[in-house]
Amino acid sequence: MTTGNAGTSGQAATARYEQIAEQIRNAIRSGRLAVGDNLPAEAVLAEEFGVAPGTVRESLRLLVTEGTISGRRGVRKSVLRIPRPAAVSEEFRSFAQWASAHDRTPGGMVIEQEWQIAGEKTAAALSVDPRSRVLWVLRVRSLDGEKVMVERTRYPESLGQIVEALPPGLGSVSRHLAEEHGIVFAGADHVFSASVCGHQDAALLGVSRGRPLLRHVRRSRNAAGQPLEVSEDRYLANNLSVAITNGRNVNPISWLAADKGEWF
Repeated sequence: MTTGNAGTSGQAATARYEQIAEQIRNAIRSGRLAVGDNLPAEAVLAEEFGVAPGTVRESLRLLVTEGTISGRRGVRKSVLRIPRPAAVSEEFRSFAQWASAHDRTPGGMVIEQEWQIAGEKTAAALSVDPRSRVLWVLRVRSLDGEKVMVERTRYPESLGQIVEALPPGLGSVSRHLAEEHGIVFAGADHVFSASVCGHQDAALLGVSRGRPLLRHVRRSRNAAGQPLEVSEDRYLANNLSVAITNGRNVNPISWLAADKGEWF
């Protein structure tokens, strides 16, 4: 399998095993490796990439975890599917970043915000003292000028003090925090469920009560794993779908009972 050199400047901050994994993905996307093909042995890949076998093993483990290649022990790794195109940086972390990456125009307006005492549930989600303050923010979000989502977000006090002072119509809070304050949303946990439009959501979105909604609960974290926000977003139906790949060797999806408390 010919892969070429990964040493480009754009990959300088990427771990070597991640670079190798992306080169293998590109080989699959380009058709040099087809679905069903076996990958070369680890020793062959290690020699080809000029790395230790352990580095190749980490690359393959990453590809197994995401469901791109098989993961049966004692059997040569084979291609299970064509991986999706490389994601735009931070695409999954923010509504605004996702919209911009798909050539849509995101918008938003703060309707209300107030300081609250965290309480046990929010404190557990944000890893703060239950007696500490958190900033609660109610926003209406839009795509191409059309209202599509109501967002209710809580921030720990240190971050809330920054968010409180932001313009109410800011298009992307996460982008602003990253660019102006060096606060980067590096990952998130997500739970999706079905809901219906209540009185407040109906008024904010300009629709009738009872409309179906996609409920999205998320907790975002920085690179050190520290929670930055916990939010409940409610999208009008037909505006967003969720795509997840899973299989026998990879299961990033969990099923929760509808009456179960939040996953954190």
